[in-house]
Amino acid sequence: MAGKIKYDLTGLRFGRWVVIKYLGTETWLCKCDCGTIKKVKGRNLREGESLSCGCLHKEIVGKNSTTHGKSGTRLYKTWNNMKSRCDNPNASKYEIYGGRGIRVCDEWLNDFMKFYQWAMAHGYRDDLSIDRINSDGNYEPSNCRWATYKVQGNNTNQNHIITFKGKSQTLAEWADELGLSYKVLSERIRRKWSIKRALTTPTQFKNPEVHDATIKTISA
Repeated sequence: MAGKIKYDLTGLRFGRWVVIKYLGTETWLCKCDCGTIKKVKGRNLREGESLSCGCLHKEIVGKNSTTHGKSGTRLYKTWNNMKSRCDNPNASKYEIYGGRGIRVCDEWLNDFMKFYQWAMAHGYRDDLSIDRINSDGNYEPSNCRWATYKVQGNNTNQNHIITFKGKSQTLAEWADELGLSYKVLSERIRRKWSIKRALTTPTQFKNPEVHDATIKTISA
């Protein structure tokens, strides 16, 4: 046995690993139940950070993606995106979710089907998005609902009041009044368009007569 060791792990099992022998510098040669032989740090074995050669993780991921058969659905993507913006510092909106302490409850975080069952029982539709009733609260059953972009836009604490021609409203309220898409207006503001340009530039809308009349009124 190479070198001096503090803990003799030879023959011990850690998850799917069985320790074969010590290699020195706190490294052990281990054999996985699947037959793979690999070097593993002793600390990773003792602290449970390494439980297999990687086959265990692949097996768990495989079961999660095939058990419910919904990994390609919009709702599954909603679930993944919800977790990502709360737990992944690299996610595009992490700073306004996880970065300020917003979390996904344990019930949903670890079980898509629990989230799916709640969604189906609380009015989920493909044209709605998940919305936190208290925008400072977590993603959990008691604080979530399915809402339109307009409702969400009026609910978020990131939504600021826009004043134009002496009138102050939320972005969602301006979109509703002008007959424009909330998403389009939101994107214009994000791209730092001027308020006048964002509110008065035509786009695709359902009722051009109403929109044109409104634009003439607020632009006057």
